[in-house]
Amino acid sequence: MALAPTRLSWATGIALGAAFGLASAGCNRPSSENIQLWKTTQKGPDRLHETLADHGVEPRLRAEAAVALVDIGRAEEVDTVVAAMSADDRAEVAKTLVPAYEVAMKDPAPERALAYRDALYSLRQAMPPDEQKRIDGAILPVLEESLKAGKLRQGRHSLEKMLTAMGADGGAMLARLCAEPDVPIHQTTELLAKVGDEAARERCGAALVARAPKAGDKDKGHTDVYFKAVGTVGGPSAVKFLEGKVTGSDKDEAVLATRALGERRDPSVLPFALKVAADTKADRGLRDEMFGVVEGIGGLEAEKGLVAIISSDKDEIVRYRAFESVLAARKADGIQAGLEAFPASASYKKVDVDDLLVKLIEKLGPPARPALVKTLSSRAALARMTAVMALEQIGRAPDAADLEKLQSDSAPIKGFPAGDTIGKAAAHAADAVRKRS
Repeated sequence: MALAPTRLSWATGIALGAAFGLASAGCNRPSSENIQLWKTTQKGPDRLHETLADHGVEPRLRAEAAVALVDIGRAEEVDTVVAAMSADDRAEVAKTLVPAYEVAMKDPAPERALAYRDALYSLRQAMPPDEQKRIDGAILPVLEESLKAGKLRQGRHSLEKMLTAMGADGGAMLARLCAEPDVPIHQTTELLAKVGDEAARERCGAALVARAPKAGDKDKGHTDVYFKAVGTVGGPSAVKFLEGKVTGSDKDEAVLATRALGERRDPSVLPFALKVAADTKADRGLRDEMFGVVEGIGGLEAEKGLVAIISSDKDEIVRYRAFESVLAARKADGIQAGLEAFPASASYKKVDVDDLLVKLIEKLGPPARPALVKTLSSRAALARMTAVMALEQIGRAPDAADLEKLQSDSAPIKGFPAGDTIGKAAAHAADAVRKRS
């Protein structure tokens, strides 16, 4: 009889141990309740990871584990696990995960909504085209509403990246917003300029032209933003509108339109830009702005147009400005052509050549040296003299031999001090560069 209590204690212990084991196993087994619990425990994140990665767990629960991981700030971990799944596994999990993300990214809490928008886009990247299209249909309205409110936020995935991946649908959404007068146009047009195709940009440009601010409009005080937006999106309608404003009677709008034409660096604008830059009757400030447009477009055609201005304009300041644009558009490749365009019959002050030609070339640095050495053999005296003066500043010892070849060049430059021949300047420059390594 004395042993009975002991047997009872063993039996009780076994029963309690079994009950505890079952309870412990229940806490470790994936379930909707446990997944919520694991978000708050120390080892919970590892259990959520294991649940998501386990092929043997019900897809619905794996999806819930993914949502929970995003909730606790481990979205990139979800991306890695989902990317490693087989296509069949991913498709099954996505049946629950996509709708869950869609709901969560509309959460009123901005940070939470942003996290799930990015999570849904991450999932999109691992899905087949048909499913990507469906996901795009969920993300685009969210982006559209954010743009309308002027509260578009960047997350783990940039807006440009997302809209580029969505292709024509993303561009169409942005173009549609351009026609809505209450939508802030700055963000919309900047995005469209980067991700939209020509058709979308043209639709937006035409819509913006149609809503051009009039005197007395509430937007009249923000014409700078408006013009920049039109120039940013570009397209035939936008370009035609801006060119009309450049030649219009409103000087302030003309300047804004000129700057806007330079936003996209559109080659189709170049003939007009060169025409205005060369127009001796045009406002000097406007011409200067248009030189900037030409510089931005660049290329050989820009150089040809600028060289024509240098060779023909009677205003020496305009000629120097055009040479500055040649260097901006063509760098060292434009040095010789630009210098040779200056009229041989004109008079040049040495200080002007130094300040307005040589110093500009100096800014190009060492890459200008080969072009300058080549220009030493130019037929144009001013070109040779400028090349000598520039090499004296940025040349190196190997350039001394080429400079010495000009020591017998007795050609003067009209307007320079008497006796300042090219040969004399070349000898002085050769001495200077010979001392440099």
